Amino acid sequence: MDPETLVRTALRDAGYGPDAIGSALPRIMRILQAEDVRIAMGRSLSRKEREHVRLQLELGLHVSEIVAALKR
Repeated sequence: MDPETLVRTALRDAGYGPDAIGSALPRIMRILQAEDVRIAMGRSLSRKEREHVRLQLELGLHVSEIVAALKR
């Protein structure tokens, strides 16, 4: 099961309705993707790097693209 389906199912099982899930799921997925970036980098990110990652995720970039840019 992919992470988005897992989170969606967990929220539904916890009693959240479709509107709450629809509004919360994108934010939750960006948080998980940001953590994927941190893990891929193998270290904690600076405040400036975290802001960069947040903006890149909001623009729709993938984790691998963000990691490649940070490693340059």
